[in-house]
Amino acid sequence: MIPDYLDYGCTEIINSARASAYSQRYCLLTDCDPCAGLAEAINDPPYVDPVTDAAPWYDSAVPESASFLGVMGLSVAGFSRSTVSRNPVQLVGDGAALGVARRAHREITYTVLLLVLEECALEYALTWLSSALQGAPCEGACEGNEIGVFACCPEGDGTRELRHLYGVGLLAGPQVTTVRSLDDGFVAEATFTLAAEIPYVYREPLETLTSWVNLADGFPLSVDPDEVYGDCVEPEPCLADPLCPPPPLPVRAPVPVDACYPTGSASFYRNVVALDPLDQPEWLEAVPVLELETGASALRRLVVRFWANPLGGNCQEVADPCAACTDIQIPYLPAGSKLVVDGRTQTAEVECPRGIAGTATSTPTLYGPLGRAFEWPIFSCATGLCIEILSTTVTTAPDARARVLLVPRSDVG
Repeated sequence: MIPDYLDYGCTEIINSARASAYSQRYCLLTDCDPCAGLAEAINDPPYVDPVTDAAPWYDSAVPESASFLGVMGLSVAGFSRSTVSRNPVQLVGDGAALGVARRAHREITYTVLLLVLEECALEYALTWLSSALQGAPCEGACEGNEIGVFACCPEGDGTRELRHLYGVGLLAGPQVTTVRSLDDGFVAEATFTLAAEIPYVYREPLETLTSWVNLADGFPLSVDPDEVYGDCVEPEPCLADPLCPPPPLPVRAPVPVDACYPTGSASFYRNVVALDPLDQPEWLEAVPVLELETGASALRRLVVRFWANPLGGNCQEVADPCAACTDIQIPYLPAGSKLVVDGRTQTAEVECPRGIAGTATSTPTLYGPLGRAFEWPIFSCATGLCIEILSTTVTTAPDARARVLLVPRSDVG
């Protein structure tokens, strides 16, 4: 990753292009060459000065904030190392049991320059940086914040180079290591360290799965979504001896089913979205993000099912019902609500309108196949996908819509 840009909790922390433009305007630094396409990638107009541009740190109530010219990145460490590790357990005999591979949290250390025109502005620069790195006061207090960085100097809109990390919080606050006095101001070098509880580095969603689907335009059919799993037959072990059958198993206790989990046949709209194997990165894992808007009426019994499609066949005719990877089943969503089931953070949230009170957010109950516990799907191979969306016809509003994004991720960046 390049050290020239850091967006932390929707606040621009590091922007070498901005800091360079201001410092050259005020002759503080005259020999800076940040990424040429950085300003264009983040959609910034030509930089003038902190006051005119309403820079993130500028505060009209604090005059010295106008003399703070920004944060310039020098170096960053922590992206280029995988957090995967194992703890082998030694056997009594030769060798060892490898154990389960797991990923620890990721620590990211930045070294930056704070550029100021006067000594009082340096105190304010440190105060602002320390405060901004606390993140959003309500959103990121426990779960952490999202950060945006670039893998290399961006070109165009920067989509190809943009990377995201989630669950990020401050581990070690800003610490000044050196302060240099120049003819026109001061340059302070400082470091700070962030920690990401989710160690993966995420790219932008695949462009082939960004379109919204109008649920009411789907093909109507009457079906029991759970019946598909009844057609799956487990193969018998090849060493089963017909002359020596295994003893009968004891009667199993019935599995309790949540009363809120909908069962039985119903009339559904069926929409299908396809992802060709050639459009999926071969060496990157990917996770889905489901977004849905219920529209004018409450939606009952939503089923989103993922099918492997390694041959790139016709997704309207899924040949093997046992190839279904997983289900996302939700019994009820209120009218006018917005649902996000995010595989990046493994969280689900429904935002509901509440009149003059604004909106309320809740966590929906997610069910897996046959009402079992939901497991977050991870697609580790480029198998292609058929994504089936079922919504009951009597509760699907004409303006209800959904889309499923697929987001590639990696262990290093």
